[in-house]
Amino acid sequence: MVLNLCLPHFQTSIQCNKLCADGYDVSNLLSADPTVRRRGFKLEYFLRPPVHVTLSFQVKMELCRLDVELWPWGMDQGRTSRRLEILTCSEGDGDRFELVSRCDLQEELRVCFLNPAFKPRAPFSDAPPQMPAGAKTQELWRRGSLGSVAQLRVSIPYSGTASALGIKTLAVWALPSRCCPASQLEKIWDVHLNSLKKTVHLTVVPPKLDPVPTDIPTPEEFLDPLTQELMVFPMILPSGMVIDNSTLEEYQKREATWGRLPNDPFTGVPFTQNSKPIPNPLLKSRIDRLGLQTGCTGVRSRNNLIAQPQPSRLTVEAKSITDSSRNCDQTHTLHSQSFASASESKTRSDACKTGQTQSHAAKRKHDCSFPSTSNNPDHSPLRKTHETPSVFHRKKL
Repeated sequence: MVLNLCLPHFQTSIQCNKLCADGYDVSNLLSADPTVRRRGFKLEYFLRPPVHVTLSFQVKMELCRLDVELWPWGMDQGRTSRRLEILTCSEGDGDRFELVSRCDLQEELRVCFLNPAFKPRAPFSDAPPQMPAGAKTQELWRRGSLGSVAQLRVSIPYSGTASALGIKTLAVWALPSRCCPASQLEKIWDVHLNSLKKTVHLTVVPPKLDPVPTDIPTPEEFLDPLTQELMVFPMILPSGMVIDNSTLEEYQKREATWGRLPNDPFTGVPFTQNSKPIPNPLLKSRIDRLGLQTGCTGVRSRNNLIAQPQPSRLTVEAKSITDSSRNCDQTHTLHSQSFASASESKTRSDACKTGQTQSHAAKRKHDCSFPSTSNNPDHSPLRKTHETPSVFHRKKL
C-alpha cells in the first residue's frame, strides 16, 4: 500500500517559517495522538502570509498524492481567494525548491494534488485510499522532481484578511524512490509492517464507550472565527462578526502593547461610544443548550483540554434531588405505616386487657351467686384446704 509519510513511525520532520499559535504548533500535523493531530496547525492571528511548511523525509520518495485541508473561511468568504503552492527539493539539506503545482481556492477547504504518472510497484502494490469527499483535485506538474523528493514544501502565498491562516490536516502519500538503496527499502518495509501489526493489535481491544454521545455536530456559528473554538460568551462586533469575549479581550491586550486603541479585529476601526461590541444573548442560549446536551460547556475548551466531556451538573443535581425526594416520600410512607401498625397493636392490647378484666368480674359475680355448702356460712369450703393439721385435730376433739 502507498505510505502516508505524515504518520509518526516514518520519522518525518516538519518546520514552519513563522510563529505558531498557542496549542496549534506545526508539529500537530505529524503527532502520534489523533486528538492532537486533528487540532491542526495555525498561525498567530496578527501574522500574515506568506507561510511555508516544509517536510523533510528520511529517504527520497516518489510522490503519489498530497491531501491538504485548510481552516474555514472568515467574513471575506467568496470575495477573496486563497492560493496553495507545492514545491519540492531533491536534496535533503538544500534550499533550492521547484514549483510543481498551484491551486487557487474560493470557497473550497480541501485540495488533492495528484501525480498522473504515478504507478504502484512491489512491495507496495496497493493503491492509495480514496480521496476525501468534496475535495478539489489538481495535478502535479511533471517538470518537477516528483520521483526523487527529499523535501516537500506547502506554501500559502496569500489569503483572506479575516480567515484563519494555517493547515488543518495534511497527508503525503508516496513510495520510496527507485534510486533508494535496498537496505533503506527493507527498513521502510519493516517499519510499515510493524505499524500494521500495532494497528491490528489495537483494533482487537474493544474501545471504551464515552458516557456522553458525541454524534451531535457543532454548528459553525458556535465557533469563534479566529480560534475555531466553542464560544462561551459571544459578542457582536460593529463589523457584524461574532467572536468570543475572551478572544476580544486577548486581542485588545496585544493591541495595547503596540499603543493602539481598542478596535475591531476584522476591520481595525477603533471602537466608539456608539460603535462598540455588544453581547449576543440569543446565540449564547443556543450554545448553552448544546453544552447541556453534549456535556462540553466551552470552559477550558482551549487546546482541547476536555478529552472526555461530562454531563451537566445541573441535570445530575436535578436527578439526585428527584431521587432524594422519592426516598423521603418512601421513608415517610414507611414511618406512617409503622405508626399505624403500632397504634393498631396498642388498641388490640387495650381491648384484650379490658376483656380480661370484664371476664374476671363476671366470674366473681358468678361465684358469689351460689350458696355455700359449709355448716358455717361465714366460712368457705375453700379455706379448709388452707387449714393446718393441728387446727383440724383441735376441732375434732
